[in-house]
Amino acid sequence: MTARPLPRVGSWFLDVRGEGRGVRVSRHPERPLVNLTLWRQDVCVGSTHLAPGDVAGLVAALSEQLADLVPDELSTRAGAARVEALERRLTELEEQSRTPGWRRALARVTARRAPRRPAPSPRPVEEQVRLTLVG
Repeated sequence: MTARPLPRVGSWFLDVRGEGRGVRVSRHPERPLVNLTLWRQDVCVGSTHLAPGDVAGLVAALSEQLADLVPDELSTRAGAARVEALERRLTELEEQSRTPGWRRALARVTARRAPRRPAPSPRPVEEQVRLTLVG
């Protein structure tokens, strides 16, 4: 058996147990395959060559397993909060697109001003008539 040099492009994933264990993912240098190699220290102890379709299946299986690690309640609560935040942001953006920029700026300026005193109430009609006749 002939040992080949490691391809320059690849990714390492270390085992949480340590002891130099890990998995390396790289593409096959001569064929359209992906190599998965198992390592202990600096020794390759196993390898698998996967066709692109099988890699897609592996990625799907890993995603499913990862999703199963998250408690449903936690993922549902976090997902609902995220959806709510995105809906609020979308509403804000929709409002901005309907209101011209100058009007939004004017609204911000007028909102900062101190409230004005109410205008005096108009005089009753009887008083206005009396002033007209007397004056």
